Amino acid sequence: MDSSTSQNSETKLSYERKESTMQGLTTVPTSVTLSAEQFERLYLTPMTRHQPALAKQVGNPTPLALGGFVITTTPLSCCLMAWRGASGNGVALIGPIVFLGGLLLLITSILEFVLGNTFPCVVFGTIGGFWFAFAATMIPSFNAAAPYSSTANDTAAGLSGTGFLNTYAFLFITMAVLMLIFMICATRTNVVYTLIFLSLLIVFLLLSSAYWLLGEGNAATGDRCVKGAGASLFVASLLGFYLLIVQLFEALEFPFHLPVGDLGMLWTITPQK
Repeated sequence: MDSSTSQNSETKLSYERKESTMQGLTTVPTSVTLSAEQFERLYLTPMTRHQPALAKQVGNPTPLALGGFVITTTPLSCCLMAWRGASGNGVALIGPIVFLGGLLLLITSILEFVLGNTFPCVVFGTIGGFWFAFAATMIPSFNAAAPYSSTANDTAAGLSGTGFLNTYAFLFITMAVLMLIFMICATRTNVVYTLIFLSLLIVFLLLSSAYWLLGEGNAATGDRCVKGAGASLFVASLLGFYLLIVQLFEALEFPFHLPVGDLGMLWTITPQK
């Protein structure tokens, strides 16, 4: 009986110790508070904490896409605004649009996919695809605009044909809807991203309006819309340059950080008590 009582006492004491340990574990805090600067940095760099080895090998691919974006949109915006007599709606920039815009954005999209960054992957992939499609439309060998010309084989004339203008405007409308979605998603990150997509939204809305006005023969108003689209695209390129600088400074570990405007507080969910 004494032995049985002793064993029961030891078992009870062991159970109480385990229960005390479990109660101590349940009081360990599990939430982490980030400062505004830490939150901005988290949204400016790829989510690579789960792939440290791979992240060290490929680095942050986002600046590559930003470089391709700004080096393409800046001259195109100047062309749309007709600065220094520029014209042709970007025909002279087919090479940069394909190899600096579309290609670099597509490569970055693939790298973002590998790193598990869904939003940058979709953004860079779709915009890069748009650059490829835009350039292909103006390349004669694709024969996209030539059927709209009077001779059915003149791409340059087809690009200004009524049927082509009225048809191609729908692509700009679709891109505007896409930029609206991106802009809403960007409000989860920071102000700079959001303003870039807002500027691009205005660009595509103005371009679609311009094409329909030009298709109706309203050249004066249509040209003003094209110049407005160029101005909005120029703003987007300047914001892209700023974000590129922020990214490169971050990559090189400069002793200061440029602000991008944290918008995380807009979507902060207050836990229910």
